[in-house]
Amino acid sequence: MIGCEVLRRHADAFVDGELDPDTHLELEQHLTACGPCRVHLSFSRAFKSTVKEACVVPQAPPGLAERLRAALDAEDTRRRAADPAAPVAMGAADAGARPPLGIAGVRLVPMRARYAVPAAAAAVALAVIAAHDTADDDVSGGLAVQSVAAGSTIFEDIVRRHAHEHPAEVQGEPRQVASWFQGKLEFPVRPIAFPSEDVRLLGARLSNVSDREAAAFYYNVGGRRVTVMVFEPPAGLDRVAQHTRVQGRGIYYGRAGGRMVPVVEHEGLSYAFTGDLDGRALMRLAASAQLDR
Repeated sequence: MIGCEVLRRHADAFVDGELDPDTHLELEQHLTACGPCRVHLSFSRAFKSTVKEACVVPQAPPGLAERLRAALDAEDTRRRAADPAAPVAMGAADAGARPPLGIAGVRLVPMRARYAVPAAAAAVALAVIAAHDTADDDVSGGLAVQSVAAGSTIFEDIVRRHAHEHPAEVQGEPRQVASWFQGKLEFPVRPIAFPSEDVRLLGARLSNVSDREAAAFYYNVGGRRVTVMVFEPPAGLDRVAQHTRVQGRGIYYGRAGGRMVPVVEHEGLSYAFTGDLDGRALMRLAASAQLDR
C-alpha cells in the first residue's frame, strides 16, 4: 500500500498525468482512504491552475509584424531627410556609401532602425502592443491559446481515463454511490439517470481530469461501456469546444483519439461522456441524461 510520503512526493506528476497507469491507480486507492492527502492534492491542483492562468502569453494580432517594420522603415526615412549625409547600413540604396572611420580605423555604420532594437526590448514591445491591441479588439483573444490547449488536454484525458478501464471503487444503487463520494470531493456528486432501460450503472471511482479532481461513473449501455466524468467546468471551455443542439438540448463537444466527447452541465458541474458507442448515439445519450433524484 502506497503511503502518504510517496503520494506527496509524486503529487505533481499525479496531477499532470505523468505516472504510469498502475502507479496512478495505487495513488487513487490511497486517496480514497486518506483525507489529508486529498487536501494536499487539491492544493497542488489549485496552485498549478493559478500558475497556468497567470502565465498566459498574449497572442500578437494579425499584421503586427508588418506594422512594426513599416514604422521602423519610416524612421529610417525620417533620419535620411534630417541628415542626408549620414550613411545608413543594410539598405540597397546605400550600397555605395562609405561610412566614416572610427576608433582604430573601423568604419562605423549606423544600423537601420529595424535592426537597432535589441532583441529583448523588441520582445517586450511586442508583448505590450499585442496585449493592448488584443484588449481593444477582443477581450477573450488573449486567452485563446491557453484555452485551446486546456480544452484539448481535457478531451484527451477523458478518453484516456476510459481506455485505461480502472476498476470501480464503489458499486450499488445511485444513492449509495452518491453517499460514498461525500467528503471525498470538494463538490457534491450525483449519478445521472437515463430514460432508456438499456443503461445500467456499473460503479464509480475517484479520478481526475487534467488538473481537476473528478468522479468517474461507469455505465453499461446496451452491452457497450460508457464513462462519464464529473468535474468543475474549466474557464473558457465554451470557447474551444464545438456546440450543437440534440433533442432540443445544447451540448458542447470535442474529439480525441477518434472518440466523441459530449459535455453537458448539471447544477454547475460538467458531465463529459465518452465510450464505445458511435458519435451520434453518444450525443443522444448525453442529451437524455438527467440528475438522479
